[in-house]
Amino acid sequence: MPAPTEKKNPLVSVVIPNYNHARFLGDAIRSVLNQDYRNFEVIVVDDGSTDNSGEVAAVFGDSIRYIYQTNAGLSAARNTGIRAAKGSLIGVLDADDMYEPMFLDTLVNALESDPDADGVYCGYQFVDETNNLLPQIENRPVTSDRLYEALLDGNFLVPESMFLRRYVYDEAGLFDESLRACEDWDVWLRAAKKYRIIHAPRILTRHRILAGSMSTDPLRMLTNRLAVLKKHVGGEPLVEGSSILHRAYGRAYLGSCVEYLQYGDPDRAYQCFQKMANICPELLTEVDTFYQLGCGDQPKGRMGDLASLNVKRNSIPLLVMMKSLFVDAGTGNAVKRLERASYAKAFYSLGLLAYGTREFGEARRFFLRAVLNDLKLAFNRQIVSLWVKSLLSPKMVDWLKSFRQRSVST
Repeated sequence: MPAPTEKKNPLVSVVIPNYNHARFLGDAIRSVLNQDYRNFEVIVVDDGSTDNSGEVAAVFGDSIRYIYQTNAGLSAARNTGIRAAKGSLIGVLDADDMYEPMFLDTLVNALESDPDADGVYCGYQFVDETNNLLPQIENRPVTSDRLYEALLDGNFLVPESMFLRRYVYDEAGLFDESLRACEDWDVWLRAAKKYRIIHAPRILTRHRILAGSMSTDPLRMLTNRLAVLKKHVGGEPLVEGSSILHRAYGRAYLGSCVEYLQYGDPDRAYQCFQKMANICPELLTEVDTFYQLGCGDQPKGRMGDLASLNVKRNSIPLLVMMKSLFVDAGTGNAVKRLERASYAKAFYSLGLLAYGTREFGEARRFFLRAVLNDLKLAFNRQIVSLWVKSLLSPKMVDWLKSFRQRSVST
């Protein structure tokens, strides 16, 4: 890879692909024009829009470059913009998303401070269609040597959160135009495998959640998710295992299981749950598996929000799936041998979630069922501590927390 030799204040190219997002396009463009860092160009690629996107773009005059093309898809629009870019640093901002004012300044400085880094990613805040903040924030710090493996577990980045040196796209390749979803994940995997991508620990972008978008179509997401994995780690394994290959496919089906729960399709959710278990049984013994499933009906933008989470309600479809899994003739023997361990981990995870939502009675019941499936958990310090605290009133728990904080501060 070429060594970065560019002087300070490098030119940044921000590519904004757009298809019929006239009502959001102005917000995206203004979020770039309002950046504290000033050496940038804005390239809007209109992918054959039939709304008034062209009129919206025209308002900004010479402050942007506007490229119109016949509709060819999101990946093709991004690629058109990258090919037209003049900058040595490239950001990709979808037309319905936004940068915070410090985005460019922070990430340019991060790369200037670490010239051996080939790219940088930041955290992001979910917002609704009218740009109101939603509870969910994603800001996952992963070291560059672990990023590829972490991304194989599932894509936790969005296009606007990634900021790459131009040569990464030149060498690793552009967006795959055959994919109709997960095309960004494919590029991030290619980049993370070969290049050094660092993390900037700030929330610097807004990711808008739209009804009917590609990411709300579980079948489209699953189909393309599997296509990406086939490119990177090979075909889907036919027998169970715990390799990187097995884990990647297992996690892919877990993600789709959660999406089908969000979509309200329990039958297809179960199909994905069973596929996950048969491919990578060890996922049934991990807290994160049941954390995701315990938040199952929460939509994107609210995933993990304890204030709106109803653990008792969400536990019902999860436990129905588990009951089916262990009696289903299509479930492998390696999975069935993990029945008690899986139930223990599921109830333990549900107990943690219920405690977090202050459903203290439910938390105690879940913890008890966890212990009944794995007696060693009776000596788990976290369970014992939370069990005792769950017997206290919420006001008493708050008082103990404040008392502990005062004690530490003094």
